[in-house]
Amino acid sequence: MNTKHDPDYLDKLLNEKEAASYLRHSIRALQKWRLNGGGPIFVKISRRSIRYRRRDLRAWVEARLRQDTTHTSPPMDHLSGSDDGAAPDGRSRRCRGMVVRAD
Repeated sequence: MNTKHDPDYLDKLLNEKEAASYLRHSIRALQKWRLNGGGPIFVKISRRSIRYRRRDLRAWVEARLRQDTTHTSPPMDHLSGSDDGAAPDGRSRRCRGMVVRAD
C-alpha cells in the first residue's frame, strides 16, 4: 500500500527523479544543493546512489514557508555561520560577481 495513510508513506525512499518531481525542481537543482548545501537532507546509499525520504522533503518545504516577502529565508547551509563574509573555510567568496573578503 502506498497511500498517505500508510505509516511508511513518509519514510519511503525516493530516487533523484522522484524527489525532483515532488519538489517541482530539476534534478540538477538537487545536485547543486547537495554540492553547495541548502537543499533537503538526503541518504547516500552508495557512491552513486542518492535517496530522499518524503518526510525530509516535506520538512524542507515547510521550513521555507513565508507569509510575506519581508520575512527572511533560513540561511543556506553553506552560507550559515558568521556574517563576516568569509566562506566556511575562511577564504574569500564571490557574491554575484563581487568578491567578499574576510577581515
